Amino acid sequence: DDSRDRLSAENGMQQQDQTKDYFRVAAEDWHQKSKDGRSDYSALEGRRHAVLSAIDEIKDARRFLDVGCGSGQLVIAAAQRGLNAEGIDFASEMIELCEANRKEAGVEAEFTEGSFFDVDLKAGSYDIISAQGFIEYFSPDDMMLIFKRCFELLRPGGSLLVGSRNRLFNAVSFNAFTEVESELGILEALVNECIALHTSESQEAAFEALRAHERMDPHPDSHPATGVPVDVRYQYSPADLTGRLRSSGFTPTTLFPIYFHGLPGAIRKARPDLHFQLANAVAEFTLRDQRLTPFCSTFVLHVTK
Repeated sequence: DDSRDRLSAENGMQQQDQTKDYFRVAAEDWHQKSKDGRSDYSALEGRRHAVLSAIDEIKDARRFLDVGCGSGQLVIAAAQRGLNAEGIDFASEMIELCEANRKEAGVEAEFTEGSFFDVDLKAGSYDIISAQGFIEYFSPDDMMLIFKRCFELLRPGGSLLVGSRNRLFNAVSFNAFTEVESELGILEALVNECIALHTSESQEAAFEALRAHERMDPHPDSHPATGVPVDVRYQYSPADLTGRLRSSGFTPTTLFPIYFHGLPGAIRKARPDLHFQLANAVAEFTLRDQRLTPFCSTFVLHVTK
């Protein structure tokens, strides 16, 4: 047990080192990926749209925190809506971009460089916390610590919006990720969850259906290449993540499917223009259609304290 714990800790430190190195080098590129008005499709923009959509429906929200804020666009957009908006990121290069973007936008917002676990924040002081493209860089155990801290920081009734790489998509992508899930023996569980979501006619029905599929799936030691030089980027299905959030005291309210893939992978490579047209077209009118989740490569979960 001690050996496994030491190995897990070492792997976690390696993952965090790789992540920090990547975002320090790729800060400007990440900033460009998050900009509006792209001709392709931006998953970063899609997740941001989901969070802002939720913010617009939350009454009397005053204080907002974005964990792993990147170059700050979500924080700036929240500030433009009148919230006291803050962002945290552990890459100094990202914080520099945040400040430059804030000044260009002409808004007041606060950005802090550091670890979410170490920055001094007041319990019960936030109405909304967002974590997009963040939990994939932490082990499942550390992710649960993130959820615990978010719960402590939120006021009663406060909202947490968590973005995750969608593990369900591995069941329909028919690529190396599908092979990994088959080797782990969880492909059938993923398919059954896909069916439950795809046949649910409402958000309420979807979360009720997901209860029967809540579980904690095993994870591979490494993932097929994704273009991001980090050995492990964790993925979760909505049922897996919802179950973990429930155990942390949260209640799920909304599932946002993000980045629709309407073409098989080989055809997408041959016709990226058509792929992006479909992704953008679907994003315009299906932000809350849970039935699309199996065919999307990421999702956002909105849960409340």
